[in-house]
Amino acid sequence: MAESDELEWVKATANELNNLLQVISESSQVLESLCQGTPDAPKYFAILRSGVSRATSVTQLMVDRAGGGRRVAAASVAPFELVPAPEPAPPPPAPNVPQIGSSDVNIHNPMGARELVMIVDDEDFVTLLAQRVLTDEGYRVVTASDGFKAIDTFRKLKDQISLIILDFTMPVMDGSDVFEELLLIDPQVPVVLSSGFAEQTRLRTMLARGLRGFIPKPYTQQKLLTQIRSTLDALQAERTGERRVL
Repeated sequence: MAESDELEWVKATANELNNLLQVISESSQVLESLCQGTPDAPKYFAILRSGVSRATSVTQLMVDRAGGGRRVAAASVAPFELVPAPEPAPPPPAPNVPQIGSSDVNIHNPMGARELVMIVDDEDFVTLLAQRVLTDEGYRVVTASDGFKAIDTFRKLKDQISLIILDFTMPVMDGSDVFEELLLIDPQVPVVLSSGFAEQTRLRTMLARGLRGFIPKPYTQQKLLTQIRSTLDALQAERTGERRVL
C-alpha cells in the first residue's frame, strides 16, 4: 500500500474508533438515567453492545493491517433484562398549537417548545443519542439516515426546519454533495457540518457557500447543544436585522 493510502486509512480508522468510543461513553451516561423502569433501557443497552462489538472489530483490523499477529480480546456488555413498562397512551394534541411536519415524516417531540432540528447521520447510535439530547432540551427533531432521505425530508419541511446537523462521511452521497442539493432547494439552508475528518479544501468551499459552522466528532452533549443554540441565535439575529433594514 502506498504511504499516502496508508495515511488515509489510518485517519479514517482513527476517526471510526473515536466515534465508537464516544458512543460508548455517551450511551453509558444515558443508560444511568434510563434504568428506572423505563422501556427505553433495552434499546440503549443494545446500542452499547453494538458499539463495543464494532470497536473490537475495527481494533482487530488495525492490528491485522499492521502485522501485529495477535487477536484482540472481545469486550462485552452483560445483557440487561428489564420488564417493559406499559406503553402510555399518547397525549391529546394541545389546544391552539399548530401541527407541523408531513404525514410520512416522523417528528420526535412534536409539541416541544424549541426549534425543529434535522439530524443527518448514517450511524444509528449517533442519531439516537443526538435525538435524545435535543428532545430532552425541548427541541423538536427529525432524523435522516442518508443524503437522499435528508433531501426528501427537507423538501417537505423546509419552511419548518430551523437547522440541519449534517454528517460529512456518509455512503453514496457525502456531506458536501448533500449540502449542494439542499442549496438548490433553499439557497439560505442553515447547515452545520459534523465530522471527525473532513478535507479542509472541501470544508472551506462549503463555508464559502454558506455553511453555518462545523462541529468536530466525537462531540459531547454540551458541545452539541452549545453549537446548535449559538447558530440558531445567530440566525435569529440576522433575520431581525434584515427586518429592521426593511
